[in-house]
Amino acid sequence: MNLDRKDFQILDALQQDARQSLAALGKRIGLSQPAMSERVRKLEAAGVIEGYGARISLRSLGLGLQAIIRVRTTHAHIKSYLKLFEEMPEVLEADRVSGEDCFVVRCAFAEPLDLERVVDALAVNGSVTTSLVLSTAVRKRVPMPGQRG
Repeated sequence: MNLDRKDFQILDALQQDARQSLAALGKRIGLSQPAMSERVRKLEAAGVIEGYGARISLRSLGLGLQAIIRVRTTHAHIKSYLKLFEEMPEVLEADRVSGEDCFVVRCAFAEPLDLERVVDALAVNGSVTTSLVLSTAVRKRVPMPGQRG
């Protein structure tokens, strides 16, 4: 799908607030509500927009501790780690990466004992390096063309 400037404006605006009405979004971008609806429908059909969701405050759920855990293992254990990540509710994201590490895993915990349990489970078939998250400086977003400094 060839995206134009209006499409990128739509994507940027939806990343900031996906709950805004298409009429309000269209007014902001300079499109009618029917034109906006058609563009959003096409972006969804093409798979550019994969879905919509809510950002949940982990702290408000009692999960005030987050960690980034790097896992280094052998190729023989890759599939078992993928299965383990799916089974662990503490795992928010797990990326398979190149380089010395095999995975970078973001987790959330209520208390340090939970972190210890997860680190112990992940260290069974490899080595782990753990960093505690102090704060999140940039939230997940997709860079839009023309926004580079």
